[in-house]
Amino acid sequence: MTSSADQAKLQLIVSHASTGNLDAAVAIAPTVEDKAISAEAWRLIARANANMQRFDEALWALEIAVTRQPGSRPLRLERALLLAQCGRADQSLGALESLAHEAVDSPELLVQLALALQFAGRDDEAQARLEEGLTRWPAHASLHEHLARLRFARDPGGPFTRALEQAIGDFPAEMPLRLVAAGLLRNAGHADRALELLRGGLRAAPNSAAFLTSVGVLLDERDCSDEALASLRAAVQRAPQSAQMKRNLIPALLRRALHTEARALCEELLLRDPDDQKLIAYHALALRALGDAGYATLYDYPRLVRTYRPAPPAGFASIDDFNAAFARELSSLHRTDHHPLDQSLRGGSQTERNLPPDNPVIAAFFSLVDAPIRDYIARLRDDRTHPADRRKSAGYRINGSWSVRLMPGGFHVNHVHPRGWISSAYYVELPAPTPGAHPQAGWLKFGEPESYAGCTADHLVEPAAGMLVLFPSYLWHGTVPFEAGGRRLTAAFDAIPA
Repeated sequence: MTSSADQAKLQLIVSHASTGNLDAAVAIAPTVEDKAISAEAWRLIARANANMQRFDEALWALEIAVTRQPGSRPLRLERALLLAQCGRADQSLGALESLAHEAVDSPELLVQLALALQFAGRDDEAQARLEEGLTRWPAHASLHEHLARLRFARDPGGPFTRALEQAIGDFPAEMPLRLVAAGLLRNAGHADRALELLRGGLRAAPNSAAFLTSVGVLLDERDCSDEALASLRAAVQRAPQSAQMKRNLIPALLRRALHTEARALCEELLLRDPDDQKLIAYHALALRALGDAGYATLYDYPRLVRTYRPAPPAGFASIDDFNAAFARELSSLHRTDHHPLDQSLRGGSQTERNLPPDNPVIAAFFSLVDAPIRDYIARLRDDRTHPADRRKSAGYRINGSWSVRLMPGGFHVNHVHPRGWISSAYYVELPAPTPGAHPQAGWLKFGEPESYAGCTADHLVEPAAGMLVLFPSYLWHGTVPFEAGGRRLTAAFDAIPA
C-alpha cells in the first residue's frame, strides 16, 4: 500500500518542479520511501530539467528513477532518449537496441530506434525497423512520418510518401495521416498534392480547426490571401483558446497589411509566452510596417549583432589549423548532400541532432566560443522590458548545435530560431571570391522576413573564416546566395540562460 506521506511529498515535488524550484524538489526526493512513488518523483525532476535544457542534470535524476524501478520499460526508454540529448549517441543506440531485443511493444520505441540507427549511418536497418512497425501498427502516423523522412533523405526525388498515401486510402478515418502527409509534401515543394490531401480532410471534418488552419497556412504561402485569411480566421473561431491557431493567423494578417491587428495578436500571445522568438519577430515586423520606433529597439543592430574573432583553442597553433581540423570532423557528420525536409537551407546539407560534445575537436569549438558568449551576455542591458535583455543571466546553456554545408547556389531561407535566445554563425570554410560575382554573395543578412514583398534586409555582415557572429534568436536572418566557388561550411548553436 502506498504511503500517504510519500504521496504528499510527491505533490510537493510536483509543485516545486512546476515553478522551477528544482533544488527544493531534489531535497525532498531522497526522503520518499515507496519505490514506485520515488521513481515518479525522480522522473518528474528529470523532465523538469530536460524542459530547461539541463540534460546532464535530467539524466542524473532519471538514472536514480531507473534504479528505483529497474524493470520499467518506459523509464528505460526515456533514459535512452536523454542519452541522445546529452550527445551520447552510441549509448543511446545500445539502450534502444536492448529494449527492442527484449520486446517491441510500442511504435515509439521503433521510431526512436530507427532515428538512432539512421544517425549511426545504418539506414537499411532503420528503414526495416519502421516497416516492421507498420506491419503491426499500419495507421500509426509517427511511424509513417519517419519512414517518409528516411526515404526522402535517401532519395529526395522518389515517391517518399507512397506508403503514407496508401495508408490514407486504407484508413480514411485516420485524419492525422493526412496532416502528416500534407506537412511533408508541403516542405518538399509539392504544395498542390498537400492542398488536395488537406481539402479532402476538410470535407470529411468540416469543423476541424487543424484542417482549417493547415489549409490556410498553405494558401497563404501560395498568395491566395483572401481564401487563406478566411480559413485561418475560421480555425480561430473553432478553437478560440488555441495559441497555435492564432499564431498561424499572424503571417496572413501581415501579408494582407493588417498590421495593427497582427501587432495586437502578437502582444496577446506574447503575454502567454514572452520568450517565443518567432512571435517577437512577427511583432517586430508589424512595428516596422507601422513605422513604430519600437522596431529599432528590437532590431538594434549596432548593439545586438556582434562579431568576434576568437583565439585558437589550446593545442592549435592558429585559427586556420583549428578550422582545418574542425572541418574534417564536421564533414564526417554530413551524411547526405541535400537539405532536410524542414530546415532553412537550400542547396546543401545540415547535420542531424546536436554536434557531439564528446568529440575533442568539437569540445574545443565550444571552449572557443565560451568567452565571446559571456562577453555578449555581459554587454546586454538590465532591461526587463526588452526580449533579449530581460533574459540576461550569469550563465548560459547550449540549446542545440549543428553544422551547415552549402554548395554553389546554396543559401539560407530567411528564418528565426523560435526557442533560442542567442543565436550564432561560426565560419569554418568559405569559397574563394569569384570575379563578377554579386559583391555580397554569401553574406549574412538580417531583417528580411519570409516572403513579404517590399520588406528587404536592413543589415548585412560580411563573413570571414574564423569569425563568430552572435545575435538575438528573434532576428530574421538568412544568406545571400553565392553562385560559384567551393563549399561554405559553418557551425552554429543557440544559447539560452542557465
